[in-house]
Amino acid sequence: MLERFLVPNGSFVNYTAEHFVSLTISIIFSVYVLYFGKKYWNPEKQRLYITWLLILAASTQIMKIVIKNYDGSFDITKDLPLHLCNLMPFVMVAVMWAKNRKWWAFFFFWIIAGSSQSLFTTSLTESFPHNEFIRYWVLHVIIVVAALYGAIVYRFDLQKKDIIHSWIGINIIAAIIYPINVALGANYFYLNAKPPGTTFYALLGPWPYYIISLEFAVLIIFSMVYYIFHFLKKTSQTTQAN
Repeated sequence: MLERFLVPNGSFVNYTAEHFVSLTISIIFSVYVLYFGKKYWNPEKQRLYITWLLILAASTQIMKIVIKNYDGSFDITKDLPLHLCNLMPFVMVAVMWAKNRKWWAFFFFWIIAGSSQSLFTTSLTESFPHNEFIRYWVLHVIIVVAALYGAIVYRFDLQKKDIIHSWIGINIIAAIIYPINVALGANYFYLNAKPPGTTFYALLGPWPYYIISLEFAVLIIFSMVYYIFHFLKKTSQTTQAN
């Protein structure tokens, strides 16, 4: 069993039974946390439980480095937590503990636009029970739950200016990450090449032109997220009023 947990199998394929089962479990877990968080947990439990979930997600990133150092496969160009999704639990744990609406909104767009699609168009290559499979699903599901948790449980709202703030912010982070990529020969944030697998990036053209396409796509997607958010919020309020 330990060998299956550590040794790469390279057998995960998108849109197979394994993928759909993983998605189903993820959705059930997400609904459970959001429903009970809103209906049954008091404010203290609301903050405590989401914080512990994010600590769990962050710990999978730390354990990834530990495991890869243990088996001798650690690669500084791939295994630092510098991809967008991998960074999120470390920052979101502080945001959700502090119940900070501005920072929640700042990262909300990143997570909903980026991390959520990673559940449907994964870059995952390892099947269960490999540690990377477990890390991938635990990480992505929890940060998506955290983003939705702010809206549903904490009742945070989005403002139009949050779109621009978030868009500018992701460009600033990308500008910081790019020289790190150049220095290490890495591809964090997928700035130097597309991610493996069938992902959203496949629609954006070849490198480096997909970076330009991505700039416009991100701004459009952030705007769509904003309007869908407010449409759903208004619909929910109308339903509750009736």
